This record gives sequence, C-alpha cells and structure tokens, in this order.
Amino acid sequence: MMTARDWFEKARKENFAIGAFNVDSLEIFKGICLGAKNKKSPVMVEFSPGEVSYFGLKDIVDMVINAREEYKIPILLNLDHGKPAELVKQAIEQPGFDDIHFDGSDLDFGENIHETREIVSKAHSKGLLVEGETDKIAGSSEVHEEEVNIEALKGLYTDVKRATRFVQETKVDIYAPFFGNLHGTFPTQPDLDMGLITNLAQALGETFLSLHGASGIPAVQVKQAIKVGKIVKVNINTELRIAYRDALAAQIEKEPPQYKVYDYSDEIVLTVAAVVEDKIDVLGSGGRV
Repeated sequence: MMTARDWFEKARKENFAIGAFNVDSLEIFKGICLGAKNKKSPVMVEFSPGEVSYFGLKDIVDMVINAREEYKIPILLNLDHGKPAELVKQAIEQPGFDDIHFDGSDLDFGENIHETREIVSKAHSKGLLVEGETDKIAGSSEVHEEEVNIEALKGLYTDVKRATRFVQETKVDIYAPFFGNLHGTFPTQPDLDMGLITNLAQALGETFLSLHGASGIPAVQVKQAIKVGKIVKVNINTELRIAYRDALAAQIEKEPPQYKVYDYSDEIVLTVAAVVEDKIDVLGSGGRV
C-alpha cells in the first residue's frame, strides 16, 4: 500500500496534486469520498482544530479506516493547521494519521523553528509526515464580503531565504507558502505569484509544497502553480461549505417539509461530490488509482 510520501512523490513526478479537503460534517466527508471514488483518485481528508473538537480524534481515525474499506480508494488523513502544540502531539500519538500540519505562523520565527523541530522529531519517529509554515496565510474559511488590500498582502508573502532556513532547520516534509493564496473566498482575490512559487520550488529542493486556500482561485492559476511550483497538495474547504449550505437550504425549502435530518443527506452528498470531482479534474489526480 502506498504511503502519503509515495503519493506525494508520484504527484510531483507526474505533475498532479492531491486534493486535501476539510471535513466539518458527515455529509461533506461522504461527498469527498464519493467524488474521489467516482474519479478513481487518491484523496486527503483533513481536520482543523475546530473540526477535531467536533468529531474527536479517535472518531476521525475510525471514520477514515471504515471509508477506505467502503470506497476502495486511498484516503490520506491530515491534521490541518494544528495548534496548539499539545493538540498536534495528541494527533501524533493517535495511530491513524498520515500527515501532521503544525501551524506555528503566529509564533516568533525562532520559537516556530524550535516547536516545529520538536514536532518533526516526534512525528518522524511514528512514520508521519509533517507540514509547516512561517507566514500566516490571510483570511478564514468563510465567504468574505470585504475587499482585501492586495498590495499590503504582497508585503507579507513568503520570503525564499527565510523559508529555506526554516526547512533546513526543522526538516519538515511539506512547506505551506503564502504567495497570493487566501483562506476563504473574496470579491477580488490576488493572482498567485508564479515567480515566487517557482523560486521556492527551486530553493527547497526535495521538500514538498502545498497550496492552502484554493477555494476561489481560478483553475488556470491552480494548474499553473502545480506545474511551476511542483505543488503536490492543494487544500480546499470553503467551496465545500458553500455547497453543503446551499444544498441544505434547498432541501429545507422543499414542500412538504421534512423533519428527518437524514432525508436531506443524499442530495447534499451528491452536491459536495460534484465539487470534489471538479477539483480533482483541475488537480489532475483522477484515474491514478
């Protein structure tokens, strides 16, 4: 059976990326798995601290183990934007994760290096990959109505030398840069800085790169970033939440009214799966299983 590292190496070699989809409901989880199965694609499901709090670490692992058997596809499991460090360490000790993302971007740079290095040591001893970041990716996984100051954001983009030092000193397996990607969707979003991601890919060598905040980014830019930046992991959350909410609202408005919540489920799952399938087409991971 291929490991997460195997899949990322295959993705880099064959110029595609694996979709890392956040899960904050059972219907979204089923939709992700169904979409990936329909496309014969590997997929990563990931859980942020809020989503971990909702499901529980042990239940998350059990869900994924069961889904692998039911859907017959590779399903990788990631802790997304893990913090504080105590939660990250709990996930490392909970058998079943493939990838651990420690988000130390709120910390002083030196402290981020220290904390990440310690987490890498613990995770590697369990055979897990670790993802790290140095520059806080702006936004949140919501539909934002406000405009962003694109020029101001550019001053916060990842610095290649700083990123190189971070990777060298921590030995993270995956690095998450900020190069125009935002969490959530906005009326106007900056273009991805293709020159920056190209330079990062060259500077960081064998370190895998991920693209966070892919919701709302035009498909052509995502494809180009995968190509020039050798990106192997693309995070998608907000567009799934939008699909879920819109499908649920449509179900609730139907007549006669339904009071069994599970009667809403099938249509929601299919709606989410359609979004996942579209993203898999963009990422080029379909037909790899």
